[in-house]
Amino acid sequence: MSFSSDVKKELCTISDKNLCCRRSELAAILLFGGNVEGERLTLRTERSDVFRRICGLLKRVLGYGEVQAEPVISVPRRRLDELGLFDDGGDMAIDEEVFDSDCCKRAFFRGAFLMAGTAADPRKNYRLELFAYNRAVAALASEMLESFGLEPKSARRKNYNIVYLENYEAVSDALLVMGAQKSMLALSYVQIEKDISNESNRRSNFLIANMDRAMTVSANQCAAIDELARTGMLETLDEGLKSVAYARAENPEMNLTELAELTGISKSTLSRRLNKLLELGSGQAG
Repeated sequence: MSFSSDVKKELCTISDKNLCCRRSELAAILLFGGNVEGERLTLRTERSDVFRRICGLLKRVLGYGEVQAEPVISVPRRRLDELGLFDDGGDMAIDEEVFDSDCCKRAFFRGAFLMAGTAADPRKNYRLELFAYNRAVAALASEMLESFGLEPKSARRKNYNIVYLENYEAVSDALLVMGAQKSMLALSYVQIEKDISNESNRRSNFLIANMDRAMTVSANQCAAIDELARTGMLETLDEGLKSVAYARAENPEMNLTELAELTGISKSTLSRRLNKLLELGSGQAG
C-alpha cells in the first residue's frame, strides 16, 4: 500500500461531530471530483473506503439516502446549493462561507485530498498535490493552504491545475492540518531514518577520506625511505631515524597510532622523525 493510500485510509476514519465541517468536507469532495451532467452531479472513486465515506456524508449532511452503485456516486443537481456549490459559467464554484472557520477549512482540505490528492512516498520525495480542472478551484485551494501558513506552488499538467507542497516541513504540516496524525508520525520516522543514514554516510565518508589521506602520506614516506636506501644514505642516519624508517617500510598500512605503539615512542616523536625522513628522501630524489 502506498503512502498516499495510507493517508486516505486514515482520513476516512476521522469523525467530525460538527455538521458545518461535514458539509465542508462533502462540498470539497463534490467540487474537486464531481462532474455535472444535466440535472445530476456524478463522481467516481476506486476506493471503497472513500466511497463509503461520501455516502455517509451525503446521508448525514443532506439526508440523502439514495442507494449508490460503487464506484459511481450520483447526486441531484438541485441539492448542490445546500452545500454552497453553484454553476459559474459552466464550471463548479463554491460559496467561501462554507469554510469560513479553521475547523471547516481543515475539513475542506481533507475532502479535497480524499477526492483529488496524492502524497509521494517520503522515502523518495516529500510532495503533496491537489488536482483541479478549474483554475478558480485551484486558486481557492492555494488560498486555503496559505491560511494555515503553508506556501503552496502551482503548476499545469495536461488538463489539470495542480496545487502542491514540497519539502518535509510543508508536507508534515499539511498532514497535521487534515488530521492525519498517524501519517504525519510515519513521515517523521522516515525523516529520522534519513537523518541517521545521512549522518552515518557523512561519518563513513569522513573515515574513508582520512584513510585515503593516511595511505597517501604513508606511500610518500615509504617512497622517501626507498630513495634513502637506494642512495645509501639510510645507513648513515642515527638509530632513531633508522628504526622508524624500517618500521614504516615494513608496515605501510599502519596509522600513526599503531606505528607509535609498535616502535615504543610517542606519536609526536614518531611524526617528527617521519617528516625528517620525508624531507631527506625528497632532497635525495631532487
